[in-house]
Amino acid sequence: MSTAEHDILIVGGGMVGLTCATLLAQYGEDTARSFSIGIVETSPPAPVRPNADIELRVSALSRISRTILQFSGIWPAIAATRISPYRRMCVWQADGAAGSARSISFDAAELGEPDLGCIVENGVIRRAAWERVNAMHSVSLHLGSAPAALHEETDALELILENGQRLRTRLLVGADGARSWVRQALGVTSREREYGQRAIVAHVESQRSHRETAWQRFIAGGPVALLPLDDGRSSVVWSCPDATAAELMAADKKIFDQRLTLATDQVLGSLTTTTERADFPLSLAYAQRYTGRRYALIGDAAHRVHPLAGQGANLGLLDAAALAETLAVQQASPVIDPGDPVILRRYERWRKGDTLLPMGVLDGLHRLFGAGWVPAARLGGLGLGIVDRLAPVKRRLALYAMGDSGDLPMAARVS
Repeated sequence: MSTAEHDILIVGGGMVGLTCATLLAQYGEDTARSFSIGIVETSPPAPVRPNADIELRVSALSRISRTILQFSGIWPAIAATRISPYRRMCVWQADGAAGSARSISFDAAELGEPDLGCIVENGVIRRAAWERVNAMHSVSLHLGSAPAALHEETDALELILENGQRLRTRLLVGADGARSWVRQALGVTSREREYGQRAIVAHVESQRSHRETAWQRFIAGGPVALLPLDDGRSSVVWSCPDATAAELMAADKKIFDQRLTLATDQVLGSLTTTTERADFPLSLAYAQRYTGRRYALIGDAAHRVHPLAGQGANLGLLDAAALAETLAVQQASPVIDPGDPVILRRYERWRKGDTLLPMGVLDGLHRLFGAGWVPAARLGGLGLGIVDRLAPVKRRLALYAMGDSGDLPMAARVS
């Protein structure tokens, strides 16, 4: 079997890996020389089923993420489907109530923006990115077989797939998620902490309209969020200790609906689940190195955060844009080596600083509100109310929620 040659090989065909490939190919169109790009993925996105329900896994895309997807040419296909903008956000602590002195709220109108972001199904994003990649001549897809072995050569890495296919690349990009095969094969250490929590997701109908508002309440054990969906329902993301999650997953529908309604303080009235429930474990993790000789890590392969602020997908898309821009700056040179660790180190310095801060903030919020220590939680609730009345600080937090923080890649600044 012959060996396929690539300048850049991306392992992982999720939204982050596909967006990175799209941006790299697009930058190449503007230079005298473009990189040859390969993507390794075991299976393509599932096709859209007629009249299919909204998928359980959704992402709260920031306005900056939307800009990146627009720049990459992916957004038009997403916009043609069902998306739900959220124009307001309200966060409160269990001791208070939404709109009380122990809460904070953000409104896009106060910032002169049409919305704060939008809720989109993960599958919709991935299918749109897949369609875009398929239309690009400089990108090749290697489907149906997972990585099995990795060998280092003098001027390249050789990846061997389970089906025996050999792929040779000057730069290997790990975009293969939290349990990254690439990261482990390279021997990159990842610091991890299990939260002892699981996130339960489902869709619900509510007695009152969600009013295009993202609602989040901090209760003992973890936050519970209601994210507005296009059809009037809300997507639930309820973070609970493992034992509580097991109990809730086993509860019958009526009991679960009652407990969810109480957990959300009846902010939308009575809630009724309209889908099955699913759950997944929560943890904090970050790779000790994002780059090295002939490799780079992006998305969950590099870092994983608590979902309480919905920043996982947004941080990953910023990684994709930053890596693509770092390489594009050098792309016109006839002697450019995309696996040069000096060049890749620029990406690592760029993104490590901009991801460790939000990771620390999210972890701190989890510890403050979810640890079960009542005095700390009450103090945190009071702090929310104080910040809500400090206009400059509140505006800075609102911009952060929209993704407008740190050193943004060019793809995130172009409208």
